Formats: sequence, C-alpha cells, structure tokens
Amino acid sequence: MKRRGIAVSSAVVAVAAALILAGCSGGEKTASPSASATAPANTATSAVMYSSNNATTVGVVVKAAAAVSPSLKVEAVTGSSGPLLQRIKSEAGKNSADVFYSAPADVLGAYADMIEPYKSSEESAIPKDILDPKDRWIPTNTHIVALMVNIDQIPGGAAPAKWSDLTDAKWKGKIIVADPQQSTTALTALYGAYKVLGKDGFQKLSANLKVAANSGDVYPGVANGEYAVGIGYESNIAPYIAGGQAGVKIVYPKDGTFQEQDRAILIKGSAHLDGGKRVIDTILAKKTQEQLLVQAFRRPVRSDIDVSKLVEFLPKLSSLKLVDIHSASDDKGREDFLTLWKTR
Repeated sequence: MKRRGIAVSSAVVAVAAALILAGCSGGEKTASPSASATAPANTATSAVMYSSNNATTVGVVVKAAAAVSPSLKVEAVTGSSGPLLQRIKSEAGKNSADVFYSAPADVLGAYADMIEPYKSSEESAIPKDILDPKDRWIPTNTHIVALMVNIDQIPGGAAPAKWSDLTDAKWKGKIIVADPQQSTTALTALYGAYKVLGKDGFQKLSANLKVAANSGDVYPGVANGEYAVGIGYESNIAPYIAGGQAGVKIVYPKDGTFQEQDRAILIKGSAHLDGGKRVIDTILAKKTQEQLLVQAFRRPVRSDIDVSKLVEFLPKLSSLKLVDIHSASDDKGREDFLTLWKTR
C-alpha cells in the first residue's frame, strides 16, 4: 500500500504508531535490558548488538544483516541508552556486546575509553562534516527537530510557523515538551530554541511550556488533543502523519530548526569484533538506510538517498533553515542553558 507517498504496509504504520504511543522514541525507551545476554558462538559471523532503538528499527537491522550475510547471526538486547552503556562499561574485558546502537556523540563521549575505532567502507557516502575524525562514534541516522501540531486544538486552525510565534502568551499551557535535563531530544530542541530566540525570548517560550514527566507523553498528548503543540523529533511525529491521524501536522520552524545524529560504536575488546564491524556496515548500507527511513522514519545519513522521494511528507534538508548547535562554543552554551532552565 502507498499512503500519502510512502511505500509502507499498514501493519508497519500500526506498529510504528504503537511504539510511539508506548513512549518508545529513539534513544529514550522505557524497556529494560534483559537480565542477561547469552552471546552466540564465538565466531566472526556472530554479533551481539545492544540497542536503545525501538523494535521496528532493530528489526530492520537484524533482518538486513541476515539478508546481506545469512551466516551473520545478530542477537539484539534492547533498553534505555544510559543503562545499556553503563552495562557495557561494567562488562569491560568480558564484553557481551559487540556494538551499541545508538546515542548522540555528546552522550558517547563519556564512554570513549571503551570504543574500538572503526572506519566503515560505507562512510564514503556520508558527509565528512558529521563523521568523527577519530572514527569512534559512527553516524547512523539524522534527527530533525519539529513541531507536532494538532490544528483542531487551535482557534481558526492557524499552526505556528516559527519559534517566535510560540512566545505569545496565548500558547500558555498548550505546548508540551520533555524535560531537557532527562531527555536528549528535549535538550537538542530547547537549546536550539534558546539560541534562536535569545535569553529573553526563550523565557517567554518557557513560560508557555508544559513539561512532561515522561518523553513518551509528548506525542500522544498532542494526538489525543490534550495539547495543541508538541516539541520533538520528526521521526516520532511521522508515524501519526503516515497513519492519517486527524488534525495532526508536522511543522519545521521557519526561524530555524536543528539536527542531531544518532551514532553507533564498536566495543573495544569484544568477543566478535569482525561480526560487530559487519553489523555497522549493514546499518550504513544504502538498502538498510532506505528501509530504516520507510519503516521507522529514521532519516538517512547517506547523501545518495532522496528522502522526499521515499517519504513525500519529509522535506529535503536543503529546504530547511538549519541552525548549528554543535559549534565549539556550544558545550558552554548548553551549560548556560541548563542553568537558566533550572531557575526558570
């Protein structure tokens, strides 16, 4: 079935929407890792992948690995990124995991000493400016910040077009977002808004926000009509658009939006290093990246995939105003932002 320009089965749409409703958004899962991961036989064609991604995303990768190399047996252990990374750290020297998939670079930086650098042959299709020069954390998909808007909850149905629109007091209590102290998605979005609006403008926006206790409450809160606007990633909004959710729109602020790459790492001293490398190659392969887009709405990092051709409601990056939130000064900028957030 082709729905609104996306070649995806109704079953996939239903599963993707269900995952969002359950709060299983990329990198912020409520599931816990299994009590133990039994590593496959110690061969180069085995690999254990710890992943903070949802079931659809993990399933695409495992299936793609089997299709490309039937001898490659991949076991996936899923859970939240923090506990999984801590588990890998505690297993140092006797690692069950060969690959961790995925988290942003600023999260993975704290675990640099447990990473085995790897340069995949697939990286030639990835823009150099998002590659780590030391080949530690490997970009796997690009997240774009967007607004999820329920126009049925807005008088006249006029959706906000810019961050500055949301500073108006008429939006007070009508905008939902996760806590940026707990959610990397919210930190990316709100720090970016802070850069666009400045301190005074951001304080006006902040006064209008309802902060969700759980990041999984943001998207269904808008879909169910409890809020007019949700702030998050396009990959978590897209299932509602693809599923034909009444009244829901996706808006990319015209005064600037922001991108963040999720990344994978190869674990130093792992039992199946060659198998782990093949898993990373599989994630980056063009066919896998296309399936991750179509089935899980993960925007590819490869430059040779036309996103809007496969999912017509997702725009090309070149059509968006992207504001850099990863310059050399942004580490200090995030600290200043979080200080402001705590005292708001």
